[in-house]
Amino acid sequence: MIQRLGENAYSTKFSGAYSSGRVQTRNISQQVSTPITKTDISKLTNAYQAYYGINTAKTVSFGQGLREAFQELNQPMSTCRDLSKGMQGEKVGSRTDISNLINKYNDDLLYTNDAIKTDIMVAEDGDKITEARTQLKKKDDGILYEMAVRQPREKTEKADKSIPLTQLIKITQTPFSDERAYVLNTKGKLMAVIEDGENVILTNAGNITKDTDNSGKLNVRVSQKDNHFTPFTPEVQEVKEREIKPSVGKGTEIVIGMEDGRFVPEIIDSLQSFVDKVNNDEIILKQFKEHPDAKNIQLVMLAGGFGSRAEYTNASSDGIFHSKENGAQSTKGVFRTATGLTPMETTFISLHNAGLLNCSKGELNIGDNIKFYLNKSGINKGNGGFTVDLYNKMDREGRKSIALFPNDSMSRLSNASTKMADIMNSGDAAIAMIAKEVASEDAKGNFGIMKLGKNNEILEFAEKPKVIPEGYEHKGKCLTNTFQFAVSQEAFKALELLEPYFPAGKGKEPRDWSKTFVPIIMALSQKDNTDDIRSDIEAIVGAEENSIPKEVIEEAKNTIGKQKIVAIPTNEPWADCGTLNALYHTTMQIASNDFPLEDFEREHVLNSINTKTGLVASSPEQKEKIENKYIIDGEVMVVPKAKKVNPDIVDTYENKGLITVNK
Repeated sequence: MIQRLGENAYSTKFSGAYSSGRVQTRNISQQVSTPITKTDISKLTNAYQAYYGINTAKTVSFGQGLREAFQELNQPMSTCRDLSKGMQGEKVGSRTDISNLINKYNDDLLYTNDAIKTDIMVAEDGDKITEARTQLKKKDDGILYEMAVRQPREKTEKADKSIPLTQLIKITQTPFSDERAYVLNTKGKLMAVIEDGENVILTNAGNITKDTDNSGKLNVRVSQKDNHFTPFTPEVQEVKEREIKPSVGKGTEIVIGMEDGRFVPEIIDSLQSFVDKVNNDEIILKQFKEHPDAKNIQLVMLAGGFGSRAEYTNASSDGIFHSKENGAQSTKGVFRTATGLTPMETTFISLHNAGLLNCSKGELNIGDNIKFYLNKSGINKGNGGFTVDLYNKMDREGRKSIALFPNDSMSRLSNASTKMADIMNSGDAAIAMIAKEVASEDAKGNFGIMKLGKNNEILEFAEKPKVIPEGYEHKGKCLTNTFQFAVSQEAFKALELLEPYFPAGKGKEPRDWSKTFVPIIMALSQKDNTDDIRSDIEAIVGAEENSIPKEVIEEAKNTIGKQKIVAIPTNEPWADCGTLNALYHTTMQIASNDFPLEDFEREHVLNSINTKTGLVASSPEQKEKIENKYIIDGEVMVVPKAKKVNPDIVDTYENKGLITVNK
């Protein structure tokens, strides 16, 4: 594919270079091999020089190295699917190993400003695509990798270089320096990542510079359309020594539900570390006052499925790729923020303050009020089916409901959690969802939102609408599901009646809360006509028409009775940290005092951040190490590199009876 640029210049897209009188030309859909003459070769070389700005034609040898470099550079960064792990075709992230490119092809770029350039796909969302122009270029101070990301365009719209940039990433590195640099793509949101010994440094709007004689040079510059960080002065509050008062009541227990596979040892190890900190007085909370209905509710945290969103959050070079047989060595659930806590531990604090889970010294213990459930059955991988299996195996005596929490959100939803316990104990709700208020403009295309009726009954859901439907907005705000919700024992019984009639399906797991179970309960609680209910449920699970007996539908509806699905609106802080970008943004909120903190958290944050440069570390020691080595400017977060945990920890806990295993 050759397009005339001027009288003597041409533009072409290469996937390689000439060899034995042939040039491979490439478009998006196909590769063809076209015989050419020596004159054609000269024209194409000149065209490549003119289009890509290479100094002189003689510097373009198109040897094996440059051919391979171009092919590597030309790989799309669009989010890929993991077909071997987890559920069928889960979306996972991808990355480009910049250090590898620089080290591998340094000798093939002979002169200053020699470059290899191409356009690549970054993301695809419906009818829109996001593209980036990338290049590998020889500079006086090292090799430059540059990626200029354009705003999304319609697939039918012609590519235009004038489309405004959303992000510009420049990484200059001396070959064979100590660090490893990457560009990480999580569903179209890009970050620059540096792996440095025990630390992983990340930014999507900042500068990181290192220049030393003995370990090379590195300069990472990332800018985006809307940079978030401006230097600030934190609101310093006096941290008073807190008197430890005895607990009032024991509270309930929490079960950590895990799917066999990745991350299980790390999650167990992380929770044990949290318990140790509590019992060693490193974490001191206010006096626990038990909610009067605490023992009626069972807490469950879904903390380690197959990790489609977690996998790419680990920047460890030996574990990040979804193609690795054993996956990554860590999960988002065990990353620590500037508070010193993981998102999972943050939820524990909220439940303590709600009077549900006692996290006081001497009261928080694995095997006592923290228990583990591990599913090794290899079936029921949907979060709904997983929860039903767990519910069927746990001790339910005296439990009127269970409350579900994810391990990948940062929140302070104590008041909402208290209200949730109140509502479920009343027996009026089949499901009670904590719903966070978000600005309507933020909700468009980003959040699933809900429409409410009387008494906060949820009437309808809209999944990430581009236009807010009528009835979903109130005073410029919408309500989104935080995936923190409670389910009554009656709702579980109704699902148990219906499940034998759910088809297994090909490549589809029909046991998911958002896609399956909640819509089923909604049909049972909102409609009176049995035929209409049956038709809705069969459509939801993909069953054949009239395949579910009418009497089963009637029994399930009678089991639900007058219970409804209700929302618990709240303006308490909440953020989904299911992707690294989200965790990064929330960490910046914490650093900016836009998040309520406990006294011990506030002290930790003040010692772990630099309010002038924008550096946010997970500990004071880590902050000091990074500042001694790098010049930081902008939004830069540092997390510990994922550590490998001995997998024998699972057997140890199972042998001690501290973990229930479903085989």
